[in-house]
Amino acid sequence: MAKLNLGKDLYVHGRIGWRGLSKEEYLKNGFYRIINATSLMDGYVDWNNCGYITKERYEESTEIMLQENDILISKDGTLGKIGYVKNMKYPCTVASGIFVVRNTKKDILNFDYLYHILKSSIFKDFIARNKAIGSTISHLYQRDLENFEIELPDIKVQEKIANVLNCLDEKIKINNMIVEKLQKILLTEFSHMFISIDDKDIIYLGQIADLYQPKTISGNQLIYDGKYYVYGANGIIGKYDQYNHSENQIAVACRGASCGSVTMTLPFSWITGNAMVVSPLKSFPYKEFIYYMLVIKSVSYLNTGSAQPQLTRENLQNYSFKIKNRDLINSFEGKAVIFRKKIISIEMENNKLLSIREWLLPILMNGQVLVD
Repeated sequence: MAKLNLGKDLYVHGRIGWRGLSKEEYLKNGFYRIINATSLMDGYVDWNNCGYITKERYEESTEIMLQENDILISKDGTLGKIGYVKNMKYPCTVASGIFVVRNTKKDILNFDYLYHILKSSIFKDFIARNKAIGSTISHLYQRDLENFEIELPDIKVQEKIANVLNCLDEKIKINNMIVEKLQKILLTEFSHMFISIDDKDIIYLGQIADLYQPKTISGNQLIYDGKYYVYGANGIIGKYDQYNHSENQIAVACRGASCGSVTMTLPFSWITGNAMVVSPLKSFPYKEFIYYMLVIKSVSYLNTGSAQPQLTRENLQNYSFKIKNRDLINSFEGKAVIFRKKIISIEMENNKLLSIREWLLPILMNGQVLVD
């Protein structure tokens, strides 16, 4: 069985430090794109979240001019985020916090197979063992990748394994599209029903909801999708059940790059101290209404303006919005609750599919299970 060393056997390059780009150099639009770590989602590149740069800046770093099917790995901050370059419509490069990995061993390596390994806990555990922690930020060096070595089954076997995992990913992708469509329907209806210049009654969030920050949880934590809520195995939840929250808790990120983002938790989840829990009062039991109001009206502008963006309880308590009569709120709440149940069902199915993918990969790799 052949072996592959990620750092030695493949094309791996990052942006040279002195060629770093300042925020002032980014353009509002253009022809040449640049990918930051924030553009790397669950294995894909969010092209809507990529920046624009000049032709001169693009051309000065030929070694990181992207090609279709390159794999990207974040190496600063949140380490090991993966992006697979697909459907690249414009010339594109990467920012300083990303490695570009290219397949130079096509005779022995199926790149989809490597992609699934890099997305798995196999690579995440490797990063946890090898990352360099500086005074302010974690970092993954190119020399660290030379410690990542995997055994390669026959390339036809790799292709079969990748096809199985690709099918799981495709189902997850379809599910995500359904969830996105359901949320867009509700956001559109919410805007139509409640966002109007004719609204006169102003209320403050502190008048209709309690706000509090949970204690920070120590131990094993899995940050899901970059949000500030945490999922764990049953044993972890049992150990920290005093912090456990039921499903459908509104959480507003209060620190870091995601400051101001709003999410609704899934079952078997809890919320870290990096977020503020917004809990409707009994006198105003409209959780979905409050959630969509926070989503549709950005709360990020409330941050204190410090070097590290953050929201305080006082900021959120004074967050105001206009409101119509309760008959409309009741009507929207009823429909939103039905949609929420469907969204939760789909999200929980995705979690099961992710678990299956994580369980399946190593036993396919070592030949415990064969793919016809």
